[in-house]
Amino acid sequence: MRFAIFLLIASLFISFYGCSKEEPYEPEKKSISIWEGETSHISIETDLTRYNCTLQSDDQEIATATIDKMGICIITHKSGSTMIRLLDNDKILCEIFVYVKYFGSPEIIDWGIPLKEGNPGYPGITIKATDLRIPPEIEKELREESKPFISAIYTFNQNTKKFTIETFSGISYEGSYEWNLTSLTLMHDGKKEKYGFKFATGMSHGYIIEADKTEKYQQRYPDAGITEVKVNHVWKDNGIIQLRGLTF
Repeated sequence: MRFAIFLLIASLFISFYGCSKEEPYEPEKKSISIWEGETSHISIETDLTRYNCTLQSDDQEIATATIDKMGICIITHKSGSTMIRLLDNDKILCEIFVYVKYFGSPEIIDWGIPLKEGNPGYPGITIKATDLRIPPEIEKELREESKPFISAIYTFNQNTKKFTIETFSGISYEGSYEWNLTSLTLMHDGKKEKYGFKFATGMSHGYIIEADKTEKYQQRYPDAGITEVKVNHVWKDNGIIQLRGLTF
């Protein structure tokens, strides 16, 4: 009888202890590297339909977030880093480390204009004119002009917005720059050079820098029917940075 009472008391104690002790909980953790001006969705394991979820950013000037059908949408505003938390009341369900990038690198190499023999319409150089004698002349000149800048080394400081360039041909200068997802503007020696900017496809950490020379050659060849002259340079970013396991 005493043994039965002991077992009953022990089972009640175990049951009470098991119910009163909360199991340890670890919030889901994610990280994302994203360019200034971009929005991006991030998938999480947490079932957003099960909770009364809200989102909180440590620095709303850098990035904020919303919940939609695709998950959590990160909206960037300026460069920097912040933590965004998914909350159910006061309980943290997920922490997302967000690094917002502004264009910058300690070393970018100019690979020059892409080559493809016998095709002046290749994306390296695009020339559109009704006088077909003119495009080969323009292309030859553009490639000659680019030679001193092949393998030029650029630096871009995203904090100071300053850049430098140094070439093997002895050309070097520095200045300031402005950047967004579609353009890059270099300012130096009283000049302001605006370029198209895009990310190179099929190439890790590569950029396409596009110069529009249309107006220059329209003035030089007014009767050639020129409608477009654009030249692209490929830049390779060798100054890869690591932060919290992210590569950018």
